[in-house]
Amino acid sequence: MGNVVEFRGCDHLVVARVLSDDSTGITYGSVTVLAPVATISKTVETNSETHYYDNAAGLTIRSEGTDTITLTVPALSLQTLAMVTGKGYDSATGAYIDSEAQEIYYALGYRIKKTDGSYRYVWRAKGSFTTIPDEESNTESDSVDTNNQQLTYTGIKTTYEFENGGKSKGVVCDESDGLVDFTHWWDTVVTPDTVGTFDTSHVTGVSVSPATVASLQVGATRGMTVNVSVESGQPAYTGKIVYDTTNEAVATVNANGLITAIGVGTAVITAEVGRYAGGTIVTVTAGA
Repeated sequence: MGNVVEFRGCDHLVVARVLSDDSTGITYGSVTVLAPVATISKTVETNSETHYYDNAAGLTIRSEGTDTITLTVPALSLQTLAMVTGKGYDSATGAYIDSEAQEIYYALGYRIKKTDGSYRYVWRAKGSFTTIPDEESNTESDSVDTNNQQLTYTGIKTTYEFENGGKSKGVVCDESDGLVDFTHWWDTVVTPDTVGTFDTSHVTGVSVSPATVASLQVGATRGMTVNVSVESGQPAYTGKIVYDTTNEAVATVNANGLITAIGVGTAVITAEVGRYAGGTIVTVTAGA
């Protein structure tokens, strides 16, 4: 069994208003913090129907509908409540105007923490808050019970067709993959066409130490150190390193650069970033 992880946290709940969405493009307003968040749950509307031929299942037709995202948050400010319900708000008095609601679409962003300490980053491309959150308050007593609120966000596909994937309900990226640069994830809405990979243009070389591993016994493991050189004045490279082996029957290497001796012989383990690569020569022996 591989590395097992579970979800154990969530934060960075933000929204950005969808200003336009048509065949020519999609635009968003500025990213705004929605509220602190206690829980996030998502369900996807799916349907399937099986067609039978010659007394056997011959074809299954599946369809995917909207996403329903349920958010547990503290009691919302009146301004935020007006924003998510499409109601009026008077900034001069701070009054929530319980008028006829407008249909307003938002992009929704958040991240989920996993038990390995890494995060799953999410941007839902388009949706609306489809219910007015309930308000419940009990008379004060010696109890410590309080009440929060729940928001329901219904995510739909965009009208605009992105170059990378067509009409979309959003993008989801795992930090643990080491492929995406999340430095500016919260600055603007991230779409399938704007997911930012790590910039390798400033990389000037890759070196690996040790340069040789003379006698690694079958079954043994050994780490390797990779140094990625960058142009003067540029920040250190923190992106993905691609590892490979010239002979899996002799030695393998995992995504973290850990070498495992498999069989007697010689293999070259390489570490690659952009157009640069370095390597170490591994000789595997049978041992005692």
